[in-house]
Amino acid sequence: MDKSMRISMTCLGGLTHTLSHSLTAICLLFFSFSAHSDVYWSQGSEAIRDGATFIYADGSAKLLWRRELGDWIDRNGTPYGNAAFSTTLVEDLDTTRPVSLDVTALIKYWIDKPGSYHGAYLKEESGDGAIVFDATEAGYPAAPFLAITTTDNEIKTFEVTRDTTLSATTHYSLGHQPQLQVGAHTPALIAFNERFLELDSAKISKASLYLTTTDKQYGTVQIGVYTVAPLPPASEVERGIAWHYPGDHGLADHPDVILAETFDKPRGFLTLNAGWQEHLSDVGHYDTYRLVDTDYRIDRFKPLDGSALQIAFNSKTNFGFTGHYRFRRLIGREPEQMYFRYYLRFGNNWQPTDGGKLPGFSGTYDRAGWGGRAIDGYNGWSARGAYFLQATPNSKYNGTIPLGNYVYHLDSQSNYGETISWNNTLSLLQKNRWYAVEQFLKLNDPGMANGELTVWIDGRKIFHKSDLRFRKTTELNIESLWLNFYHGGTAKPASAFFVYIDNLVIASRYIGPMRSSRVK
Repeated sequence: MDKSMRISMTCLGGLTHTLSHSLTAICLLFFSFSAHSDVYWSQGSEAIRDGATFIYADGSAKLLWRRELGDWIDRNGTPYGNAAFSTTLVEDLDTTRPVSLDVTALIKYWIDKPGSYHGAYLKEESGDGAIVFDATEAGYPAAPFLAITTTDNEIKTFEVTRDTTLSATTHYSLGHQPQLQVGAHTPALIAFNERFLELDSAKISKASLYLTTTDKQYGTVQIGVYTVAPLPPASEVERGIAWHYPGDHGLADHPDVILAETFDKPRGFLTLNAGWQEHLSDVGHYDTYRLVDTDYRIDRFKPLDGSALQIAFNSKTNFGFTGHYRFRRLIGREPEQMYFRYYLRFGNNWQPTDGGKLPGFSGTYDRAGWGGRAIDGYNGWSARGAYFLQATPNSKYNGTIPLGNYVYHLDSQSNYGETISWNNTLSLLQKNRWYAVEQFLKLNDPGMANGELTVWIDGRKIFHKSDLRFRKTTELNIESLWLNFYHGGTAKPASAFFVYIDNLVIASRYIGPMRSSRVK
């Protein structure tokens, strides 16, 4: 038997209230172990909005459901289908009692389709209220659990490792509430100790999810059992013009490349910052940046290719760095669409206390599109990048840094624009690693909602939005690539931390990641 498991044998004498009478003479085997789970949604914590809600599958990782109140698949494999794996009528009796849901077909589906297990999705099929169950926080013996009967007449039970209710009435995650609810517009999510996946589905005769009702119910409900849908699969790596220039060497000579900046230290100069600022305008006067290379070993820094630009945040200012690559200066005109790619690395000491801004295209014209200066279609716009706070320990993606865009567009509901998550596990960046981040922006035709924003991480397309409205006039174009690193909001950092960038390229065609074995 696997030494990683802690096993205890428990006879059913104390479980007669939970299991049917026919099972009372059988001893159950409870498994408890620590293993990596394929369940991506988070139960969250009691104090903060970091778990699954009706909008987010994982609030702290900024992973959104594709549809509000969660994503499910039915027994035919149809997203949001109505063919439940099973249904159970739970009557409103206002008594504490055991209820079993038949999950045999669901368990076999998960076992027979590798990668399909992401938890059970329980929703109301019909009814006139909501059924309330004890959650895992209730503890033994009321907590829910999975019982599987084999063809050898052996019963194996598996604990519920996380559960939650999704409700459109709150933005807080409910995974640490003592009760679960299944009713109209309140589905429940349940995940099990995944050791059950090691069983042979052909040897399973029955599988039941046992739940305990509370003594206060709110109507009779027919509950349908579904599976939580998987996350979208990763796309293939797309090669761009950079693939033909290993290490980006010579890339600047490509006819579609407007700028290729390597942030290399100039030889023969004493200053650390000469050269790379040549094409930048409006560089902020903050002593928070420098070029660093292989000789710089603190913060677990490793170079991408030669030196890189280190940007430091500190408690004195929200600014790490700001500057503009203005297109009139670069090419003599302002385009309507453009690509840019840069390599990004968060330092080992990266620890912001608020989300903030990263580079992106803009057309503010020093009038609108930043700092609460609302846009009207004639005065400006912007689409900077954005970082969020690190995912919390409750998340499967603990410690990663979610990215997105901070966009001033005409359909945002605030004078301060809208922060949009890229909503992909590939946009959850780890510290101490280089990533190729590329964005394409195309402005909308005036009077139409056809503006585009597309994002690639390491050459994989992870985000595409094609219904944006930035402008109402062709007088607004892409004014600049805004090289913006900003903490907040208004709150200043609590401590000093670093971020690094390198090999920034602006082009009229897709650039793609560079071909180099040194990217780590």
